[in-house]
Amino acid sequence: MSRWLVPLAVLAFPIMALPSAWADIPPPPGSQERAAAALIRDHGHACPNVTRLAAAPQADADALAKQGLDASTAVCDNGRRFVVAFPFRRPGPPRPDAPPPATPVVKPLP
Repeated sequence: MSRWLVPLAVLAFPIMALPSAWADIPPPPGSQERAAAALIRDHGHACPNVTRLAAAPQADADALAKQGLDASTAVCDNGRRFVVAFPFRRPGPPRPDAPPPATPVVKPLP
């Protein structure tokens, strides 16, 4: 009996661990900056590349969080700054009764 138990356990552990290993893979470096730059350009502003993402001003972050958006400040390599807000990420497939995700927002900062 134990002759079969050890090989079975050795095979079962990697098979059970694979789904959780795939779920923890972070996005590639720079992907959030590229997404923010694309969103800024889609809204008609000049931003070739985003050099840095930082926390948004607290007032903007609170107001956008109430709309279901995650806000941050994007600094472009041309010196312009924007508040960019993306919908919060939902884990797993959406529930049937879930509201549609909020529309992303871009707001120029002085």
